[in-house]
Amino acid sequence: MIKALLKATKELSAAHPERSEGGVQTVRRVLVLLLLAVSCAPPPTTQLPVTCGATTGGHAGAETQLRFVEASDTEIVLTFGASSASNVFDVPAFELTPLEGAGSPRAYRLKVSGSSTLNPDGTASYRGLKGLEPGGRTVRAIDLIDEAARVVTFTVALERDVCPFVAAKVYQYGKSPRAQIALTFGGASALTIETISDAVGGAPIGTPVQGSGAGYEPSSNIRITIGGRLVWDTTANADGTFDSGFWIPDREPGLYTVTATDGHGHVGTTTLRVMAQRTKK
Repeated sequence: MIKALLKATKELSAAHPERSEGGVQTVRRVLVLLLLAVSCAPPPTTQLPVTCGATTGGHAGAETQLRFVEASDTEIVLTFGASSASNVFDVPAFELTPLEGAGSPRAYRLKVSGSSTLNPDGTASYRGLKGLEPGGRTVRAIDLIDEAARVVTFTVALERDVCPFVAAKVYQYGKSPRAQIALTFGGASALTIETISDAVGGAPIGTPVQGSGAGYEPSSNIRITIGGRLVWDTTANADGTFDSGFWIPDREPGLYTVTATDGHGHVGTTTLRVMAQRTKK
């Protein structure tokens, strides 16, 4: 556009010398406004880097316990807690490998080393389902297919030929350390909500919860909504992750969509069940 305006200025000067000064001044003013607009505009949003081949991450030697597996049509998130098997806590070493001939448009094997669904004392650290099928256009299923010698293996089946954005991080939930491995699809960011009532995926009105995300614009303002209504603002870290606690607002009990957006086109989505406040006897 700027080049076109400069060309028009030259043509105006050549065709109408008597009016060229006014025309040039007008074009100059327009150019100044355009330059100001460009300089004040936010930088263009970069697409999240995706991987279609094998990828590895995490830290060899870290020991964790699998706590939660969440799946929606846009994300798969594995959350890990500390383990008495070792004092070394971090994102466990993982390997994501494409699978051929899996009967779906795209499939992966996700192998996580240094983790288990059973604590060293034999109690369960993971009480969820072995397989999750969220339905929709992208994620068909994630299934826990094998566990041996503190290595947990999953298969991920997709409904269409898309590649994941893979993120991993550690954070703190109250006094408990947490680690996450997240796969998101279709340009979505990762978002999970952890509550005091993990078994039912929700919590009563007025109780604290923690939102955790990855794949956002670094240092951007994150707006968290429940059912389309703003409940909390926070700020992303320099690596595009965030972890922030807030309270479940006064809403009619039920299942709500929770979103986290950064104003740069990155959106993470999950669900939260709001339950009625407990009455004192």
